[in-house]
Amino acid sequence: MNAKETKAGVASFETSMKRLEELVRQLERGDLSLEESISSFEEGMKLVKECTAVLGQAEKRIQHLTQEGASVTQAVPPADEEERGGGELPF
Repeated sequence: MNAKETKAGVASFETSMKRLEELVRQLERGDLSLEESISSFEEGMKLVKECTAVLGQAEKRIQHLTQEGASVTQAVPPADEEERGGGELPF
């Protein structure tokens, strides 16, 4: 892969996507040999699988954070209510 890699040695999502786009362009040009085309297709499928897994993990993280945020929001009273001292009148 390219120089932009994560600590684990796995290419970043962005790098993988750029490589995938490059492979697609090469395949669409149609000037690769059959063996090169198959090899490029194989690499592309591997990248698609990796990118899909990364996106799945990101989606899980976002759902978790959203659920955490929703529970925190429900536990905290609105700011104007808190400033007035709960149910007291503002004057």
